[in-house]
Amino acid sequence: MSAHLLTHGIIHSTTDPYAQALLVRDGVIAWLGADDSADRVADPGDERRDLDGAVVVPVFVEPLARPADARDALSRGTAVVTVLAGPEDTGAAPADEDVQTVVYRHADRVDAEAAGVWLPVGTDTDPATLTGLLTASTQAGEQAYLVPDGGADAGPAAQDVALTALRSVAEELGTAALGRVRHRLVVTHSVTAEDRAFLAAAGVSATVVPDADGVLHAPVASLLADAVSVCLGAGPAGDPWAAVRSALSHPDPDERISARSAFAAATRTPLRALPDAPAAGLSVAPRLSVSAPAVFGVWDADAVAVQSPDGRVAAWSTDTRAGTPLLPALDAETALPRWRATWVDGRIAAEDVARDARDGATPA
Repeated sequence: MSAHLLTHGIIHSTTDPYAQALLVRDGVIAWLGADDSADRVADPGDERRDLDGAVVVPVFVEPLARPADARDALSRGTAVVTVLAGPEDTGAAPADEDVQTVVYRHADRVDAEAAGVWLPVGTDTDPATLTGLLTASTQAGEQAYLVPDGGADAGPAAQDVALTALRSVAEELGTAALGRVRHRLVVTHSVTAEDRAFLAAAGVSATVVPDADGVLHAPVASLLADAVSVCLGAGPAGDPWAAVRSALSHPDPDERISARSAFAAATRTPLRALPDAPAAGLSVAPRLSVSAPAVFGVWDADAVAVQSPDGRVAAWSTDTRAGTPLLPALDAETALPRWRATWVDGRIAAEDVARDARDGATPA
């Protein structure tokens, strides 16, 4: 397998927050560090690529999608997609084989290969039926994904129905039984402190997405503060960076979180929320580090920063102990990052060819 040395970039790595270059060999990250050390670790025959200031970050992991949404995932810097397969869907495989999908079957569909079961929840959902399905999945050790009809635009009533069903199962089987399966819940509206404590104790993760207008309504800061795992999806707009920015600009100032926390919710936490078996089969890593799979996105950004939830931007500390890797600036005055390429298994799986032709640039 060929090797590639990428230089003159900004590598988002917690193991080396000052990294400007990385070496990809045999499908994994073989090295990352400073530009002035790059030539010493690369072999003469390794292909050189100039990032020209681009930002390299872990790929996004979409926690909530339908089969059609996976088809252009790579062009959004997304390499793993959690797919809700409806009862009529014969398969959820995307058009691009480099997109890794994790499928949740519909409750009315049998699929032995599914990671879990998708339980739609509406205001007209029979509570007893939903509780019965949730009880059965818990006893079978199958993770359930409770999704209010309408996604981010669903009303609070459906969310309340789902929470009531979770509590009913906890009363019958015990909170520990829920914790062993780690069910998932799409949260679209406010959650009481009592319910947040219950979700944390039961190991239920929350998936949040901005609505059609790009506004995030779920109480992300409160959920995180109460130890509820939060997965951030791209929402109807399909732009993961816009979703990250929506968490920084939450309409409730008390619910805003930092860019770093929001980025983790869009990349790392969706992997952790998956059942152990399907998660272990994915070729992806939540962080860019030596020996990790070479799966990452390359983005052009107008500026980079360490950004706090209220929009203030702190300069990158010159103290090497700070250990805070940079991300694209996501304030309202700065354009969102522009996708350049997605690497999977140590090679370019998708790239913005139009950009290369327009700018006369070398693909990265």
